[in-house]
Amino acid sequence: MSSEEYPNIRSGGSLLLAWRIKNKNVLIVGGGEVATSRVIKSLEADALITLVCPEKGLKDELKYRIQQKQIYKWINREFEVTDLEGIDMVLSAIDDPIRSEEICLLCRERKIPVNVADIPLMCDFYFMAEHRDGPLQIAVSTNGQGPKLATIIRDRIAENLPKGIAEAIKGVGLLRQKVRQVDPSHSSSKKRMNWMSRICEQWALEELKQLDEEKITTLMTFYENNDVPNFSLIKERTLQKNLDENFEKQIDSTKKGRIILVGAGPGDPELMTIKATKALMSADLIVSDRLVPPVIFSNITCEIRLAPAKSGEDKLKESQDQIQTWCLDALNEGKTVVRLKVGDPFLFGRGGEEVTYFREKGWNVEVIPGISSALSAPMAADVPVTHRGLSDQVLILTGQGTKGRLPELPKYHEMRTTVVLMSVGKANELSKELLDKGYPEHLPSVFVENSNRPEERIIPATVSTLEEVVEKQHIVSPATLIIGRSVNALTN
Repeated sequence: MSSEEYPNIRSGGSLLLAWRIKNKNVLIVGGGEVATSRVIKSLEADALITLVCPEKGLKDELKYRIQQKQIYKWINREFEVTDLEGIDMVLSAIDDPIRSEEICLLCRERKIPVNVADIPLMCDFYFMAEHRDGPLQIAVSTNGQGPKLATIIRDRIAENLPKGIAEAIKGVGLLRQKVRQVDPSHSSSKKRMNWMSRICEQWALEELKQLDEEKITTLMTFYENNDVPNFSLIKERTLQKNLDENFEKQIDSTKKGRIILVGAGPGDPELMTIKATKALMSADLIVSDRLVPPVIFSNITCEIRLAPAKSGEDKLKESQDQIQTWCLDALNEGKTVVRLKVGDPFLFGRGGEEVTYFREKGWNVEVIPGISSALSAPMAADVPVTHRGLSDQVLILTGQGTKGRLPELPKYHEMRTTVVLMSVGKANELSKELLDKGYPEHLPSVFVENSNRPEERIIPATVSTLEEVVEKQHIVSPATLIIGRSVNALTN
């Protein structure tokens, strides 16, 4: 055997692993920016976090996460050796090299893996520059030699990833689970792996991202014979199967259900349309968004179900799936279902997606519009969104666009009023983006919190002070932001 047959060993690297720390006890020492970053990363990995730091050293975000009970345990003092009892991992993020070295040595005596911020020799492992998109995680390490260079490389990789890759991975994951359910035998592992590999190789990313339970059910009919059909065939057969099932339901049903998509308006029952009120009174089941206030239901006698709480893309999909299942079950029982949404269903309410979904299931959806806070909030703040000489156009956008990102903003136009829904959490980013687009820093702005409700608050600001005002005034969602010269039209 010669050395040419086998690659040379390149020493000096790290063993790259995806470390699963779900429900593991992770101790984080410190309360500054680095500690905050470590907390976020550990929370995203579902760890149980013990945070050790005096209150005076805590960043505001850490205080918030403690208040929200996201941090399993907070110890309001400096680190002590007893803090290591029962701990699986330690992350030291304090600006004290001597104390950091002491923590490191204590951990190594107890064989607890430890990372000491900014001191590579005291790290059993490094934090890498990470890109995450749903289930996809890509990490870049320079083994402690160039952290900034790692972030540059990470960004370059992320920029060149195909669009929709996260959705494609989720689809493949669902298919993989199904294959294991259908054929769980260990002796079939080679067949499973081979079939899944051929699917991934022969289908385009755009096709893989469209995999859902219905298409997977159709696709699984080809698994037994180890065949890999093209996507067009699966799509065609799934559609035909749905049409056949819906046709049978319509023939067999003696009592036809009815679904109405209703806009509840900003929250004041008196601002709901008469038609919307009548729809609520005629319903057998109301499936409502959580943002709709209880006062809307004060005279309702039918069953009311609130959308499950949601946070993050996975939870959002689970919540939407549950809502649609509730509606379909009731429709198949011949009931009148009202799908109630805050504001107007077709203005950042995903109403169009729900109409499409129910149409594909064979149900015609009636739509009743509602007053959006994009228009009612400015009126509550005495702001005419159009005003002769000040504003002849209105831009309505959301602070929570695709995947939580801000949408693309146009350049500043002095005759435009800009209205931003769901803006509170993006105040800092929004302010910077507006300034970059030429918005004057002193341009009048106003937040309207809980518009048209008893707890309504109207808080003035400017483009440059959005984040400062949100923090000082403790503004919370739902809140609408209005920006433009017309903000002061009726006060000057």
